Amino acid sequence: MLDASPEIPLPAAFDPSGGDVLRFALAERRAGRPAVIVTLVEIDGASPRALGAQMAVAEDGRFAGSISSGCLERAIVEEARAAMDRGEGGVVRYGKGSPFLDVTLPCGSGVDLLFTVNPPAEALSDACIALDARRPVAAGFETNTMTLCDARRSQRESETSFTRIYQPPLRIAAAGVGAELVLLARIARAAGHRFCAISPDEAILAQCGAQECFHLKSSSSLPEIPADPWTAFVFLFHDREWELALAPAALASSAFYIGAVGSRRTHAERIEALRGAELDDASLARIEGPIGLIPATRDPSALAVSVLAGVLAAWPHGAA
Repeated sequence: MLDASPEIPLPAAFDPSGGDVLRFALAERRAGRPAVIVTLVEIDGASPRALGAQMAVAEDGRFAGSISSGCLERAIVEEARAAMDRGEGGVVRYGKGSPFLDVTLPCGSGVDLLFTVNPPAEALSDACIALDARRPVAAGFETNTMTLCDARRSQRESETSFTRIYQPPLRIAAAGVGAELVLLARIARAAGHRFCAISPDEAILAQCGAQECFHLKSSSSLPEIPADPWTAFVFLFHDREWELALAPAALASSAFYIGAVGSRRTHAERIEALRGAELDDASLARIEGPIGLIPATRDPSALAVSVLAGVLAAWPHGAA
């Protein structure tokens, strides 16, 4: 029988923005317990994670986040706990060029990891508050401290310091009435993304289990649906009544992506109908259609996966 390891968090706990790492470390520090934030600061070769990828490790070995695809996590936890015992962080090389000959990366690469011991709760809290308010935030990490700073990109500043930019998490605002909306909500949430469900059908909204729900009651009295540069608007309707009512507000927003299902003919008719609502060509060009990476699929599950893949392909902010 294989020895089951409790170290890998459930997918539902994963936040691609990195906020889960900060919140995990904050909870430990507020409880009076030590914690270590581990940051990927150098890649020599290939890596499954980008520079700035992070983990937070608790005294008892629990952790949040991911730096490899399971190759290093156990060794990272051990080193983080040793750093807590020493009360001193540092930079450790794993893989190619590492003194740890028993810890190798299958790809033959090497990575440098910065271990930050006991980041201050105040800095962690301020970063979490910014992300919860959907504002980007930058933090500088050193061996024994973390401070918020003014920076525009994640980068290594010195041998023992790294600046990490946190973007608000991807938020998908999807409107529809059928199984496609429910399945897209479930898949997106399982992948760690925020989901806003919009529908005239209250039963469908209840099945979505979304963080935000908006019940459409009348096309002449629409709810105000918040959007920002980290929001994607997706229309899953098979008729255009609600779509035409909701599209102008979506186009007036700063959403990074707006798309709708349907055939090429349906999309052409959609654009003509919206042009009749006095929307200019520049605005209408923002609408992607037909959306999805799998062309002409009629299966709700495949459509949901296809739509999410299309949104992620358009996501401009990257992910650690």
